[in-house]
Amino acid sequence: MRTFTAPPRVHAAFPALCLLLLLSACAAKAPLVPPDPREVRDVAALPQDLFAYVGQGGGRLLFAPDVQAGMLRGFLTGYFAPWERTVPPKDPGDAFWGLNHFSGKTVYGENLLRRGPAWMEEMRRLSRPEDFPNFGRPAVAVVHTSLRVLPTLEPAFLNRHLPGEGFPFDYLQNTAVWAGTPLYLSHLSADGAFALAHCRYASGWVPVSDVAFAGPEFRKKFQAAPLVAVTRDRVSLADEHGLFRFQARVGMLLPLARATARGYEVLLPVRDAQGEATTVRGLLPPSDAAPLPLPATAANLARVGDSMLGEPYGWGGMYGHRDCSALLLDLYTPFGLGLPRNSRQQGKAGEYVSLEGLADQDKEAAILARGVPFATLLWKPGHIMLYVGEQGGRAMILHDVWGLRTEERGREGRHIIGRAAVTTLTPGEELPDLKKPEGLLLHTIRGMVLLGSKNS
Repeated sequence: MRTFTAPPRVHAAFPALCLLLLLSACAAKAPLVPPDPREVRDVAALPQDLFAYVGQGGGRLLFAPDVQAGMLRGFLTGYFAPWERTVPPKDPGDAFWGLNHFSGKTVYGENLLRRGPAWMEEMRRLSRPEDFPNFGRPAVAVVHTSLRVLPTLEPAFLNRHLPGEGFPFDYLQNTAVWAGTPLYLSHLSADGAFALAHCRYASGWVPVSDVAFAGPEFRKKFQAAPLVAVTRDRVSLADEHGLFRFQARVGMLLPLARATARGYEVLLPVRDAQGEATTVRGLLPPSDAAPLPLPATAANLARVGDSMLGEPYGWGGMYGHRDCSALLLDLYTPFGLGLPRNSRQQGKAGEYVSLEGLADQDKEAAILARGVPFATLLWKPGHIMLYVGEQGGRAMILHDVWGLRTEERGREGRHIIGRAAVTTLTPGEELPDLKKPEGLLLHTIRGMVLLGSKNS
């Protein structure tokens, strides 16, 4: 007769002990998540509150009334210009630059694997450059959306092992566009899912489902009403039926239907079943909005800017966040000053004062001597900053910054700040691996831009 021997008894704690030893061994090799970078001294020590940098004259106008009125006229002309178009503002070479630019590059998808030639061929097929322009209608954004370089929401990253590349730098992300923005649609993708859209400050492919066609009556209604500017970021906005529509964002403008004791009743663009634009009403509290233009004072700029401080950096408006130039574009919109979209163009948006050839200490002295707090931009290639005043003999700036250049053992990297912050012109100077002098913002600043100057 065959007999069976019972297996040896296992102590109840033995499996748990094995699992603990296994996890300990894995943890000893490498952490699953890298540690957060050390906070730079400026961000940790300086007041992250713009009112801390507003002097006693914070209520004084930064621009003469006639200058701000002229800014507003120019802004409104550009803002509604897409609705006056009958032809696209760009020729085919400009509209489809991404097809040629990325066809010769190695790019990576959201899975960090290389995109093959078939992906680029599909982008060319969808773009239909040979038929440009195949469409032509005014429209309006009905949700917060993005203008893309190619007709897809899929990303195109470059080499993630290089500093400042890879995630989150999706090179197909052109800019975010807030709900209510006037657009002109000049071209449809082959599948009808995307339209080539043009707004005041940028062009790119937008999902058709994010926009509505703006007919004559809608445009007349939208343009006839006074405009209300959002002055606090991320205010939940529901319609008269209590249905959430979107978060009101600094940089948004909405037509005023009626001012009440409860706030501003504004017109919200929505899309009907035929894709046409119509309106419903929403309410903005008086603490979160103001009639356009808000008086341009340092105190008002500080109030608007404070609601954006600490927001994560968003390359090209990714995830509804802002990069350096988007921060300033949105900050000045409630004041009727229409800045361009990118940092290079913003560096030409006023009277330019060159700082090239000056020693770093002399640059800062020139900024302190001539810069007007909350009305002076500081420009370096690839980055734009707002001078907000002096503290302890140092120039203070507001900027939305990704990271600072570092170097360790001959290898360049980035020390991530990754947010909108107030710093000196030398954030991170205390870091042992900061690449000096190239990693110091002050060293690479080339000029300052005096906004509202009659010489601009």
